[in-house]
Order: sequence, then C-alpha cells, then structure tokens
Amino acid sequence: MINLLLSILAGLAAFAAFRLSGLVHAVGAILPGLVAVGVTYFFLARRTMRQFEAIMGVAQKELAQRKLDRAVAVMESAFALSRWQFLVASQLHGQIGSLLYVQKKFDEAEPHLKKAFIKMWAARAMLAAQHYKRRDFKAMEDTFEAAVRANKGESLLYAVYAWCQEKRGEKSRAIEILQRGVEQNKSDERLKTLLGRVQNDKRMKMDAFGQEWDQFWLETPKMMQQPGGGGFGVRQFRNRR
Repeated sequence: MINLLLSILAGLAAFAAFRLSGLVHAVGAILPGLVAVGVTYFFLARRTMRQFEAIMGVAQKELAQRKLDRAVAVMESAFALSRWQFLVASQLHGQIGSLLYVQKKFDEAEPHLKKAFIKMWAARAMLAAQHYKRRDFKAMEDTFEAAVRANKGESLLYAVYAWCQEKRGEKSRAIEILQRGVEQNKSDERLKTLLGRVQNDKRMKMDAFGQEWDQFWLETPKMMQQPGGGGFGVRQFRNRR
C-alpha cells in the first residue's frame, strides 16, 4: 500500500544519508533507516485513519436520519483510501455488507461479507447464516470456524453457530460449540443457559441477545431491526478497527 511504500522510501533515504555522510558504516546506518520507516508509517497511517473516521462520521449521520442508501454511498467513497492503508477495504466491505444484510438485501450483501475483515465477527456470522439458509453446511461450518478462531470472546458468535447446527439436526455439534463458548466466556450466563437447554432437549431461546440476534434474520424478530437508529455498521467498525 502507498503508506508502506512511502515509509520504505523514507527509510532508504535515511539509510543512504547516514551511509554517505561517512559518520557510520553500512550496519550502523540500518537503525536510522528502520526508525525512519516506523515513524513515517505511523504518521501516514494516522493521517489516513483520520480521513477514514471523518467519512464514517458522515455515514453515521446518514444512518441516524434513516438514509441507509446514502450511508452506503458515503462508505463506498472511502474505498479510495484503501490504496493508502492496509485493511481499510476489508473493514469497509464488512460495514457495507452488514448494513445491506440487516435491510434484508442478502444478495447485495454477500459479496461484501465475503471480503469482510475476519475480526468483524458479526459480518462473518451473517455470511455463515447465508450458507445455512442455502443448506451449504460445509461452507457454513468453515465460515463459522474461521470467525470463532479470530473472535474467541464473542458469546453471540458461538450462540448463532450452535443455533444453526441444532436447527439442522446436529445437536451434538451444537452442544460442543456451546461448551467451547462457555469455556472462553465463563461469566456469560446466556451461553450456559443455552447449553443447558440443548442438553435437555429444549428449544434454543435467543431472546437474551435481543436485537443483536435479530440482525441475523434466522428467525422472525419480535421487534424489527432498526439499523439506522442503532448505527450497527459504524459501531461495529469502531469496536473492531
């Protein structure tokens, strides 16, 4: 990316300056070069992220006014920054995909969800939910497993994964997933309750997760998800960047 390339050029320039000055040998010029790379990259990356946050702030305002299509357009304008900084594109894809998904624009959302940053666990879970709905259970499991490995502390991720397994008749897999979730989140009573219900052949009730569960559209929500009001997509980025 451009920020990294510029940082490397700054490092090479610093190396050359110290080496040609005759003050140090080639080995001694390496340290100033590395320092130049690190300092330059820090300031360039910070500049890019400030620009990114400014754009996302505008998107947040559009969401607050329920202008969802406009919010997506604003987010898309930030793709120009992806040339400068790593992970910007994958974070944007996660934002846009999640926002489209909660609007039930599943086909439009999927290409973005596939490119979402792995730490954006909700976006990855939405993609897995898409696979579940198509009964592509291999792709579903692969997507969930990758998300769980990268987000071991996210209780709802385990719950959604277990729900999909239990609904397709894989009770033992659902129990194993919930046990893993409880092990990683020992203080989460919601997972413990779900585990107990599955072990006792009772229906998995996801009410304790509220609208966080509703956003996956795996059941008809009691209250329609309000993506604009909660600013789901923008909030997710702020928590995961």
